[in-house]
Amino acid sequence: MPVPQGSGVIHRKSARQAVYETVCDWIITGVLEPGEKILDSELGEYFSVSRTPVREALQLLQSQKLVLVMPGRATVVAPLDTQDIEKCYRPLADLEALAAELACGKLTENDFFELECALRDAKAASLRDDAAAVMACDERFHERIVQAAGNEYVTEFSGTLMLHIRRIKYHYFHLPAMREASAAQHTGIVEALRAENAPLARDRMREHWLRAMRGCLNETVAYLKKHEE
Repeated sequence: MPVPQGSGVIHRKSARQAVYETVCDWIITGVLEPGEKILDSELGEYFSVSRTPVREALQLLQSQKLVLVMPGRATVVAPLDTQDIEKCYRPLADLEALAAELACGKLTENDFFELECALRDAKAASLRDDAAAVMACDERFHERIVQAAGNEYVTEFSGTLMLHIRRIKYHYFHLPAMREASAAQHTGIVEALRAENAPLARDRMREHWLRAMRGCLNETVAYLKKHEE
């Protein structure tokens, strides 16, 4: 298991939460690749904790389908499945479309300022080819709209789906053309929200996610083929 160099000694956060967040990030960013074995003994040594919080963290990752636990055999990073892309993107497209519709008329000037900052920061990150930073800005943009919608169920369920989509998007956002297309769509969404045109904001948000789904499907298939060779 390719645990990064250095120490993961934990401060302040609970051991389980810190292990969970770090391993989740490794899976999303590809530090731990699909099918990679995860050894609780190595994680325990890396974080300087007992195996109990490590196992609890892995159980949480298993419940989110990011790892597969095979009793008596091994724990491995869950494979990327192209069928899961549609399963995640389609419901998220509808959830975020609803969020955009609900957010119309609720967004404050500060909200719009934060949305514009996210777009500006994403553009700067894209120019320096920092895909991870672009993705972080993208999430800031969407989170602001979801929070403004004021529906805790939309927030909770979209957050769960984003865990899986984030893993796919990490590869997708390495492509400049995809980042540019996403930025243009974000601008259109902001225009609809400023106009308080709820149907247009809803439709633009849904189409934004469906276009991303189609792009991710193409790129993930190419990625999987490359790693099968």
